[in-house]
Amino acid sequence: MTQPTVLLKIAVPGPFRKLFDYLPLETNEKQALLPGIRVLVPFGPRKVIGILIEITNNNQAASFKLRTVTQYLDAAPLFDEKTFSWLRRVSQYYHHPLGETLLTAIPTLLRKEKKPHAAQQVFWQALSNDPQQENTLQRAPKQRAVYQFIQQQNSAVSQKVLLENFLKPQSILKTLQAKNLIKPSYHAKDLPAANLPTASPGQTLTDAQQAVTEAMLSHIHEFKVMLLNGVTGSGKTEVYITVAKKVVASGKQVLILLPEIALTPQLVARFRCRFTCMIDVLHSGLNDTERFTVWDNIKNNRTQILIGTRSAIFSPFESLGLIVIDEEHDLSFKQQDGLRYSTRDIAILRAKPNGFPVILGSATPSLESIANIEKPHYLQLHLTQRAGKAMPPKIKTLDIRGRKLIEGLANDLITQMTATLERDEQVLLFLNQRGYAPALICHQCGVVEKCPRCDRNMTIHQARNRITCHHCGYEKKLPNECIHCKHSDLRPIGYGTERIEKCLQTLFPDTDIIRIDRDTTARKNAILRLLEKVKNDTGQILLGTQMLAKGHDFPNVTLVGILNADQGLFGADMRSGERLAQLITQVAGRAGRGNKPGYVLIQTHNPEHALWHTLIHESYNTYAQQALEERRQAGLPPYSFAGLFRAESTDITDAIQFLNAVKKSMQTYEALGVEIYGPVSAPMERRAGKFRIQLLLISQQRDKIHQCIAAGLNEIENLKLAKKVRWNLDVDPLDMS
Repeated sequence: MTQPTVLLKIAVPGPFRKLFDYLPLETNEKQALLPGIRVLVPFGPRKVIGILIEITNNNQAASFKLRTVTQYLDAAPLFDEKTFSWLRRVSQYYHHPLGETLLTAIPTLLRKEKKPHAAQQVFWQALSNDPQQENTLQRAPKQRAVYQFIQQQNSAVSQKVLLENFLKPQSILKTLQAKNLIKPSYHAKDLPAANLPTASPGQTLTDAQQAVTEAMLSHIHEFKVMLLNGVTGSGKTEVYITVAKKVVASGKQVLILLPEIALTPQLVARFRCRFTCMIDVLHSGLNDTERFTVWDNIKNNRTQILIGTRSAIFSPFESLGLIVIDEEHDLSFKQQDGLRYSTRDIAILRAKPNGFPVILGSATPSLESIANIEKPHYLQLHLTQRAGKAMPPKIKTLDIRGRKLIEGLANDLITQMTATLERDEQVLLFLNQRGYAPALICHQCGVVEKCPRCDRNMTIHQARNRITCHHCGYEKKLPNECIHCKHSDLRPIGYGTERIEKCLQTLFPDTDIIRIDRDTTARKNAILRLLEKVKNDTGQILLGTQMLAKGHDFPNVTLVGILNADQGLFGADMRSGERLAQLITQVAGRAGRGNKPGYVLIQTHNPEHALWHTLIHESYNTYAQQALEERRQAGLPPYSFAGLFRAESTDITDAIQFLNAVKKSMQTYEALGVEIYGPVSAPMERRAGKFRIQLLLISQQRDKIHQCIAAGLNEIENLKLAKKVRWNLDVDPLDMS
């Protein structure tokens, strides 16, 4: 009788929706043959790293035609059984190749053949007091601050913590070491929790916070999605900390997810002073070695709390007991390329079979989450008042129709700013446009400088003497003459944060102006340096984009000015109104978070617009109910389900023909309740030199959408046109642009 052939089914990176069969490598290491390990395999003319999915026996296999695995790269699986199963479900739901999904979930260094090593941690410890040496610090305040910080700890403090609390402390540490005041030690991992400093007790919970916390703790050992709908400044973070303490005390790990890197410094600082366990941070600002080190700490259960952005959801927790998604409504939680996942949705998918809760926090919950309250799939908890003595800010519109503006600023706003600064209070100005101006026009012929690769204007960055496309990255030197008529009278149109900053420097020459946007925070730790400039008792002007609008707590900000608020009122996307309402509410929430009253002025050409009336005289929740009713009547998400095929090509005909062929394969599903719209051009038809065409699917039944998508994908694999276009699929799309 023929001996069955052992086959290894391997997922490899690439657009492959099937597994590939390989023969096992002859080895005595039986433990290596476990699903979830990395393997090096020959694939075409090259070798690639794949993931072993399954081991099977097959009597029918023609083993002489199969290639053999080159090398087993791991002795143990990268994922435990539950995580492995979850990742396969994520792949299935988003119809994304399994190999690509699994490689998305591991650090970059693990996608290479060479075995990576975690970075070595440097710790600093204060030596016994030497009065003579300590006297040398009297005239060195920065050295004294770092030395006292180390001295106050119960044991050695990691350089990672010092980097999070001080700006460029490396040279200071070397000086203190030379003075024999501190000494370093080196460890391959962080010190155990027992050696970390004692946690501070924190604030006493308000009655409302206590009630919410108790409700959450009653579900702490079971799967439950809880929406914490709390107004800005109501103390949601304090609730997260209290619940996390219970989870950590039970021996479980906690994952805290944030939409922006900019939010991590303040939140990390609050958590570090409240916990004695090891806390790690994970975001795109880390290098590959740092990211692998965090991954290794989590997998080996050294990290009890991880604070991270979107991709942290894939961290290899083996004893995860709680996921918190702060600002759950934020579009940043939706991946917009590759595996186009919703962080919120796959977090819930991860928690359910593992039996632990998910907390979604927001002052402006997404319409999807509010709809899930109605079903009811989620438990909703409210914090309706600000913590402490803080009161909600007073909001009013500032009608700028026909008024003279000084570089986009109304005189009434400037007057309010002057009075606020004279009281040594802070002003926050929000403008969702970075750069100097969003367009450059020739005053002679009216031609606007456009990106040669996109259907968009070029943005002026005067400080760098460049014009840049914010969509594809194309840039060039700021021109001296018109490309059309060669005239030299070129003028900026509109306002960006850089232009407003220049105006403010003229209007308020003696005031500290702090601009926070993607341009000023591009360098590592730049956001930390800027936030450290914000003082709690000084009159300052904070100017920025969305980075400044989310989550920050500036207790001395009493006036918020919202510039160019109208730009979101007339968007073509069905979600433009929702996003504007969320953004305005979040920005307004930065005012009056301390003991002083807050005021918000919204500059607008449309003061009678219904959105302003609802937000000012009622609430975001009222707006959300109105918007949901409109969606319900129109049969739009979240009361239906959607999928979006996109195709890009330098030849628009190829993209249209490709999607027409895909549509043809799915048309039988129209009789089953799937509506198919398109192919049509995307709102921005051309980007990065390619024409962009879309095909939208909508159905009241989720399973019908997925069956329809599967039919389209089967057709794509047989289409010759698929090689001429670049295409992608977005399940549950949030951005149609």
